[in-house]
Amino acid sequence: MSKTTIPTGGITADAINGTLIADDAIDSEHYTDGSIDTAHIGDNQVTSAKATGVGNLVKITSGSASSGDSAITIAGCFTSTYKIYKLFLYDWNTSHDQEVYLRWLTGTNTEQSGSSSYQYAGVGRNTDSQGSDWNGSTDYGKITGETVRHDSDEHFAWEGVLFNPAGTTLKKRLVFGGGGRRTGNYGFNGHGTLEWNATTAITGVKFYPQGNTIDSASYAIYGVVT
Repeated sequence: MSKTTIPTGGITADAINGTLIADDAIDSEHYTDGSIDTAHIGDNQVTSAKATGVGNLVKITSGSASSGDSAITIAGCFTSTYKIYKLFLYDWNTSHDQEVYLRWLTGTNTEQSGSSSYQYAGVGRNTDSQGSDWNGSTDYGKITGETVRHDSDEHFAWEGVLFNPAGTTLKKRLVFGGGGRRTGNYGFNGHGTLEWNATTAITGVKFYPQGNTIDSASYAIYGVVT
């Protein structure tokens, strides 16, 4: 016996489960509390959820360095899909006390190292009540105001926001902050900004300890849905 209408109160609690609901039967307007599994939500709704990610962050890539690597090179991670990207660098430990540097990649994997291409400035503090200010106009970007201590149980952690890397009208802007333990055994923090003195589209990034090697390091990059 079938019915085209069901009176209010005609369905008892738990009378209908997922096996009785057709695939794609429910759209996002009626799926708000997670009570129905995604198999019964239309494909367009699932795709939309994946596109926006969690908290409007979409994971682009993540990974880690191997001990002895000279750099972390992440090519092809920035495109015109997103105007803003979040960059995370953590568990950073190197073979010697060393500052942390970066360079941008363009095209397929071309490292940008032109003289005075990177203009950066930052301000910080350490637990010895000393300032950690730094600035420069060089062929690399420096993202720490202190030399990071390399002891086996220490690490540097950092977060950056890169704006419109694929644009070709304006120069590229990175805003960042991070901290760790410095040579001299003091904790430090630092925040700053970096401008790349070109309008060419950026497609990737390289993190490295100049002249030394990495013991450990991990990274993650997310696009921000705007």
